[in-house]
Amino acid sequence: MRRRRVIEGVMGGILTLWLVGGTGAAWSWAAEAKAVFAAATSVGAGDPGGAKTPLVLPAASPGDRSRAVSKPDPFRPFIETEVEKKIKKEEGSSKKGGGKSRPLSPLQQGEIGQYRLVGIAGNDDKRTAIVVDGTAKKFYPLFVGTYIGPNEGRVAEILSDRVIVEERIEDPTKKGKKAQTQRVTMMLHKEE
Repeated sequence: MRRRRVIEGVMGGILTLWLVGGTGAAWSWAAEAKAVFAAATSVGAGDPGGAKTPLVLPAASPGDRSRAVSKPDPFRPFIETEVEKKIKKEEGSSKKGGGKSRPLSPLQQGEIGQYRLVGIAGNDDKRTAIVVDGTAKKFYPLFVGTYIGPNEGRVAEILSDRVIVEERIEDPTKKGKKAQTQRVTMMLHKEE
């Protein structure tokens, strides 16, 4: 048993040495580093006036540069780069489209009239309303500021029995003028 463990240890050591330093590249790099260090110490020692000459390091081979360029920075968070790409993509699309572009929620894909107000919860300070989509039979929560409808409608107020939505209406005949806001009221239908 002991002999078997000794043989396993020796074979593991040989395998490790073969995988790590089998090409001899590590030894040549170490030798090169020692030569640069020796040259740096001899340059400073040979000056009689004590003036130091600048140390010139050997240039890196082209293979070293390509390896450094192809590898990502290990200290840069990968999530931030994804967010930056999305922001750049959105900026490019907003310049082409001429306006702000944000992803459309399911509430913005349908007309306000297709949603039915089924419940309101909360107190006077903060309320939440629940609407149901008549076609898809899905429920959605509404808060003050939630976008709803295709005309950039936003929930302005949630009262105890109704939700007031303000949306912009642009008149195509009046070019150059500001869009008017229209208030749409969604009433809560109580159970009979």
